[in-house]
Amino acid sequence: YAELSEEEKLKYEEQFTDPITGEFPDEIDSGALNKWLFNTDTVDKVLAHLMQNGIKVEGGDKLAKTIVFARSHKHAKFIEERFNKQYPQYKGEFLKVIDYHEEYRYDLLNKFKGKQNMPQIAVSVDMLDTGIDVPEVANLVFFKPVRSSAKFWQMIGRCTRLCKDLFGYGIDKKEFIIFDFCENFEFFNNKPKGIEGKSGKS
Repeated sequence: YAELSEEEKLKYEEQFTDPITGEFPDEIDSGALNKWLFNTDTVDKVLAHLMQNGIKVEGGDKLAKTIVFARSHKHAKFIEERFNKQYPQYKGEFLKVIDYHEEYRYDLLNKFKGKQNMPQIAVSVDMLDTGIDVPEVANLVFFKPVRSSAKFWQMIGRCTRLCKDLFGYGIDKKEFIIFDFCENFEFFNNKPKGIEGKSGKS
């Protein structure tokens, strides 16, 4: 930790702070760090839970538009790979990674915004956290720790857009579901303002 730049320290604190105690370790073993997020069984169970319990559209036959907040591009691609193995019937179109590493990210984003278009699930790192308006989104998956209160509420805001006729004519969107697999709600319950800067006044 001591060897990181100020910007890297902020990212480190956001990612590795214990959600209950607010403490973070001086160093992280890279194998231990990724053991859970990149665990095949973990990702498969998260995806199965989403597909089973997420809000559905089209008479309950199809998962509503969903954003999965992943930790890194590598993590996002791993989620995509596991989804396509679990659900081959969707032919690799139902879930797509939409982040700044993807060459056709804006084309994918425009498709995701289309009510009838695939993909239904967008897995993103930072790109869809703020400023994206897709009223059809009814499910959010927090698959990474978030430590900035402002960012956390902006991410939740991706689901709060009103959407008329989402479930059929005259049946509007009235609720959404958040699946939080990284104890973000527990963290912000204990630290409502999130992690605040440690630097004193000059």
